[in-house]
Amino acid sequence: MALIDRIKFEGSPNEIVWKYPSDEISTAGQLVVDENQEAIFFKEGKALDTFGPGTHTLKTGNIPILEALVNLPFGGKTPFTAEVYYVNKAIFAMKWGTNTPIPLEDPKYKIVLNIRAFGDYKFRIKDARSFLLNVVKGGNRTTNESIDEFLKPNIVRGIGDFISEVILNNNTSVVEINKFRDESSTAGKVKLAPEFEKYGIDLTEFNVSSVNFDQNDPNYQRIQKIITDKFEIDMLGDKYQQKKMFDIGQAAAENEGQGGGAMGAGMGMGMGMNMGQMMGNMMNQGGGQSGATPAANDPAARIAKLKGLLDQGLINAEEFEAKKKEILSSL
Repeated sequence: MALIDRIKFEGSPNEIVWKYPSDEISTAGQLVVDENQEAIFFKEGKALDTFGPGTHTLKTGNIPILEALVNLPFGGKTPFTAEVYYVNKAIFAMKWGTNTPIPLEDPKYKIVLNIRAFGDYKFRIKDARSFLLNVVKGGNRTTNESIDEFLKPNIVRGIGDFISEVILNNNTSVVEINKFRDESSTAGKVKLAPEFEKYGIDLTEFNVSSVNFDQNDPNYQRIQKIITDKFEIDMLGDKYQQKKMFDIGQAAAENEGQGGGAMGAGMGMGMGMNMGQMMGNMMNQGGGQSGATPAANDPAARIAKLKGLLDQGLINAEEFEAKKKEILSSL
């Protein structure tokens, strides 16, 4: 094989590592290294001399470690064998995401939810020698996609830890984590950067774009109900119990399986009216007012009556909902 007098990178832009195809090299030859690149000579599996951007003449004084190893003579075009690896040190942008749900306990409600998270990150090779020895370990070329596959398991393993940290620091629930995407991104970078650095990789940027939940997950629905109930209590105050009584009556009215259709609906309407009246009376008594609120003016009774009209086909569903909203807005 002819001696190589000029060595230069001939790989593609998405290749992080590219090995020069020949190992028959001549002293007095030239080594060309582009910007954002580093070239490293290997001999017998050992990383030797390193060259940064520029054009380097391979005279013996420029390759001291290799010269000492192979005992190169001075002067002339002396042949020697060595492998030359180019390492691309540009910044690469990649996306990450969880292939399978990750179980995470909600510290606020003590309920386990399955989450999926997605985002993007950027990295560059910081220590080419460490990267070649610990990640690449031979081979003629390594693309950014293959390094992405190598790094993603590290990201997925850390997701539960840094999301839990953000939740605890903000005293919030898992379902509200998307309000804290910036904090999650920062916590993720702090968590993952040391892991990347072990391989000679610099994690320059890390972002969490979304955390998703299975809307049909019973545990997710339980948390949503807790949040909804708390909101109603805060908004309605003393009238919350009255509304709950009406909901029970309305549910009974909708359960036509007990006592027949019309009868079941009538019983449910009666229950809603009676409970609404009872709650109205209790609230009036508690407020120092005398007498009971007439059933005609009680919101629960009015909505129960509307439900009866709907069941009998005297009004349609849209009319029922519109009137119900009007009654509830007056509370």
